[in-house]
Amino acid sequence: MLTVTNKNNLPQHPFHASAPSPQVTALATPGRALTLEDIWRRLMRQKWVLLLTALSILLLTAYITWTTTPTYRSGATIQIEKDGVQIVNFGAVTSLSPDMGEQDPFFRTQYEQLKSRKLAERVIADLDLQARLFERPEKVTLLKALASFVKSLLTSLLPVGDTAGKPPATMDYAEAFQKQLYVEPIEKTHLVKVFFESPDPVLSAEIVNALINAFIKDNISSQSETDTYAKEFLEQELEKARSRLTLQEAKLIEYAKQNGILEVNNSQSSQERKLDELYSALGEAERNRIQAESQMISGRKHGNVREVLNNPVVEGIKQNLVTLEADYQEKLKLFKPAYPDMQRLQQQILETRRQLQKEVGGLKQSLDAEYVSAKKLEDDLRAELDTFKGELVDQRDRGIEYNALKREVESSRDLYDGLLQRLKEVNVAANVTSSNIRVVDVAAPASDIFRPKKALNLILGGLVGLMLGIGAALLRETLSQSVASVGELQALSGLPVLGTIPHVRNRSESHLALATARDAGSLLAEAYRVAAANLRFVLPGGMAPRVTLIASVNPAEGKSTSAVNIALSQAQQGMKVLLIDADLRKPSIHVKMGLPNARGLSNFLSGETDVASVTHPSRELKGLYFITAGTLIADPVRMVSSPAMARLLNLASKHFDSVIVDGPPVAGFADAIYLSSMAEATVIVADEDHINRKRLLNVIEQLRRVKPNVVGFLMVKSQDDVTDYRYYDRYQTRIPSSGRPAKKAPKGKGKGLNLAPVL
Repeated sequence: MLTVTNKNNLPQHPFHASAPSPQVTALATPGRALTLEDIWRRLMRQKWVLLLTALSILLLTAYITWTTTPTYRSGATIQIEKDGVQIVNFGAVTSLSPDMGEQDPFFRTQYEQLKSRKLAERVIADLDLQARLFERPEKVTLLKALASFVKSLLTSLLPVGDTAGKPPATMDYAEAFQKQLYVEPIEKTHLVKVFFESPDPVLSAEIVNALINAFIKDNISSQSETDTYAKEFLEQELEKARSRLTLQEAKLIEYAKQNGILEVNNSQSSQERKLDELYSALGEAERNRIQAESQMISGRKHGNVREVLNNPVVEGIKQNLVTLEADYQEKLKLFKPAYPDMQRLQQQILETRRQLQKEVGGLKQSLDAEYVSAKKLEDDLRAELDTFKGELVDQRDRGIEYNALKREVESSRDLYDGLLQRLKEVNVAANVTSSNIRVVDVAAPASDIFRPKKALNLILGGLVGLMLGIGAALLRETLSQSVASVGELQALSGLPVLGTIPHVRNRSESHLALATARDAGSLLAEAYRVAAANLRFVLPGGMAPRVTLIASVNPAEGKSTSAVNIALSQAQQGMKVLLIDADLRKPSIHVKMGLPNARGLSNFLSGETDVASVTHPSRELKGLYFITAGTLIADPVRMVSSPAMARLLNLASKHFDSVIVDGPPVAGFADAIYLSSMAEATVIVADEDHINRKRLLNVIEQLRRVKPNVVGFLMVKSQDDVTDYRYYDRYQTRIPSSGRPAKKAPKGKGKGLNLAPVL
């Protein structure tokens, strides 16, 4: 309970000395979840931020789109097969693995070769793209000029030591070429589309066609290298066979001359048949050795011999590897590489690859072993043949030795003829240049701009701008100290909102202040009547406060207008109401009511006049009386905190059903704190557009420290449709625009009421 002291610090009577004021307990309002309506209201509060952000992004997108140099994309279609057209069915030196579909490493290798740096550098050199494409003058735009200016400014600001001695950066033309090249395989076919994008449509088509031609030539050159190696190997073996045949023929002729042999008996004994078989086996072993040696050398150099590629075990491991890799790529769409199943599948792939390498290595070793075996067999047969011939020396006559030499010559001749025939086939096949790449559609200059896509850019720019605008609006609203709705105000303060006064535009202050009396059927008047009704039952036990302070946090929030309308609403309900303008700093009740302000509350508190002289009846409504602020004074805090103010409110509460005190703003002024301590209830008027959370909570805390009688808020200029007035016209209360005129005061009694003197 607040005790007011006079100048001599003598204790005076406390406020309402006759009866203690009931304690007011704030009604806590539980917090509620944020709804779409709340979000929409927040966005509407920041609509200019949203619109300006969205419009800025859209305009920036449009500027960039219209100032960007347009590019054109030209494309061609080629067909890639594992083997080319078979003009001859002999002379092949390699065997192809079966087609494994889209995941076949062969086709993926071809795609990467199309994008290789070697081909890019060849095309750049052939078409002189350094001058025609990469160093052509660019269109100067505002953004590019600004970027160049910033770059030059930063360069000038850097220390000299950081840039001195460094050579100027050169452009990597091959890398720039690869960035503008696109290779897109067509699904479930062997067709591939090749695109190139540049500012010149004709140049784009030339580049694509030149790239495809270079790729075909490179492919043919690669095949020719393999054929050339096979040809060189056969020529070496053919030369060895020719030398051996010449030497054996010379021995045969020399032996025949020395022994005078002209003809050998064709009848053969068992020894002769065995000798014939040994020679045949030796020739076969020698051919097998040559073939094994060829396969071994080819396997060491290229690793693509027929025994390795056609091996069923290797083929099975490859199929298993392809299946595992396809499964891994499929699951990669759903899981990350760190997922346990993905890591386990990766381990299986690595293990399968090790098995494949191991199997291929084993097959290569088997080729080496096969060569060693063939060589050993050849050596063994040759040794056995030499031994058998030695045995026949003593048993045969000179004719048998002649036949042996003759057969040896024939065996060498057969080997020589076979190698010569194979060399001829390889020469014919090498001269037939067949490619496995075929051009389906050549590239033609594009007629339409590929990039930028203006419509798509504007749509994306609008969507991005809208999202950024919404984000900026919500961020600004979140950082703001304002309150977005009635529900948020109740959740923040724990106090109820006694009434929500709609925002009325294009109305004067006097019209708004007297709306309850002069426009009783309006929504504004009905809203104030609802607030007056709530105020009537706000104290514990449903009691009405006798003295109510109408205050606000900040100036110009509508507290005076609200105080007048609440007083008018209570008077319309038949109550005897006294409205006191206690805002001695900036009074406004007399202006709104059209009353003189020569004498008022300040004059009474200073002892210049009595209370009856400053109390005026309302011309608008019977039962309503006013005490204006009076002349301005230098120290309003001293006046409102004086014992005279407490006695005035005490006396007024005995003669009136309700006393409404229009106080000054609470923030920054002590007047409202003293007045709140003398009132039974304090109502805070809040303007929805100017509520500051921090300041509001500070005001409530200040008032509660003095006396816990803050009963709620009156929200003015509210955008919330808390009350549904859609059917208001059907049930509109027929209230006259003004009450009966008050009777004139008897002569000698003054204009005011005949109240007992308080001083």
